Formats: sequence, C-alpha cells, structure tokens
Amino acid sequence: MTDDRIECPHCQHIIPMTDGERLQGHVTYWGQERITSLECPKCEREVFLQEYVKRWWNAGRTAEEAAEL
Repeated sequence: MTDDRIECPHCQHIIPMTDGERLQGHVTYWGQERITSLECPKCEREVFLQEYVKRWWNAGRTAEEAAEL
C-alpha cells in the first residue's frame, strides 16, 4: 500500500492513483467507510478499493516555521 498507487490483486499490475480522472468517485474528504471499485487497465478485472485518510499537522512559532516540513 502506498499513497500514490495500488497493485491489482489479480495480475499485480501497478495502477497509479495520481490521475484526477481515475480518482473521481474514489476520494472523499473524510475517508468515508465505503467500498468502491475500478477496472484494472491491464487485466480488465474489477478491483475493490477501501480509502483511508491520513492527516498530520506541523506547528511553529511563525507561519514560515510551521510551513517547514
């Protein structure tokens, strides 16, 4: 599991998840508990997705300091 791609569980093809058109319908603001699916572009089989959202904050004494990662 990575932030920017998934592996098809049928054929192990790497599917990039950075394309806005592909992400449409699979991305939510809060990571709602729902299963979606897409078709693998290689084997054309259905792949089911569960979205998880990860957030973090950086604090600083100034805006510039907070912006530094």
